[in-house]
Amino acid sequence: MNIIFTVKTKNSRVIRLTSEQWKHISYRHPEMSNKIYEIENTLEYPEYKKETENETKYYRYIKEESKYLMVAFRILNGEGFVITSYMTKKIQK
Repeated sequence: MNIIFTVKTKNSRVIRLTSEQWKHISYRHPEMSNKIYEIENTLEYPEYKKETENETKYYRYIKEESKYLMVAFRILNGEGFVITSYMTKKIQK
């Protein structure tokens, strides 16, 4: 399992994006194929955050696209990993 990037969030969580998850994201959401930097940036500097028992979602507005980039991740056994990421018009309530 190759790691594409590892980032530390504002609350000191360490989150990684693996090549396996990147394949999933870019296949399911082809519009994300050139947005690795934006995913990493959203994890470091989110504008909005939504937490549930199972996952956390960070959002950041991408002005050029007039949409939000959403990055969902989980913490499991102390390790954080990206589940998915995609562009959306609204923040999920």
